Amino acid sequence: YVDGAPHQTIYSALMIKSEGAGSVIITGVKSGRYLCMDMKGNIFGSHYFSQEDCVFNHRTLENGYDVYQSPKHHFLVSLGRVKQAFSPGMNLPPYSQFLSRRNEIPLFRFNTPEPHRNTRSVDVDPVDPHQILVPQRKTPAFGSPLQQPADFPHMPREPMRINQNDVVNPDDPHAMMEARRYPSPRFYITR
Repeated sequence: YVDGAPHQTIYSALMIKSEGAGSVIITGVKSGRYLCMDMKGNIFGSHYFSQEDCVFNHRTLENGYDVYQSPKHHFLVSLGRVKQAFSPGMNLPPYSQFLSRRNEIPLFRFNTPEPHRNTRSVDVDPVDPHQILVPQRKTPAFGSPLQQPADFPHMPREPMRINQNDVVNPDDPHAMMEARRYPSPRFYITR
């Protein structure tokens, strides 16, 4: 479930990354989830990236507000109940126009571990949460080649997730201060 907040929180900070000309990927800085849209126009956070559901076309309107539209589903990203496709000159649904704000939350707040919450994972079958009924995956036999992620092109990719080979600076885990990266101009850092 995705909702708005009247004040900035560590969970309301978003990173908007360009995917191509006019296309963006939106992720929660603290949660690491991708903003995605289903076929009914409902937005949700996902741990897994899907090119069809998690990429949005970005437009800046004449009034200076930004709107984001799903190229697959044609709905605008909206925090309200009304879902509508973008058409120039039409009245936009409430809560579908956004203004960029400067980040006012200190970086150390993003690095502080949160207490573990007992929530149900979307990957867990509620009928069989301990996977007792599901056959276990077989591990490859000794000497057999391991399957690489490239062998599974249908599986969603995770372009922004950190793998074990990445070196992480504990003072800047999201590499926002690193000069060779080009972060979105919408994500500002205050000192």
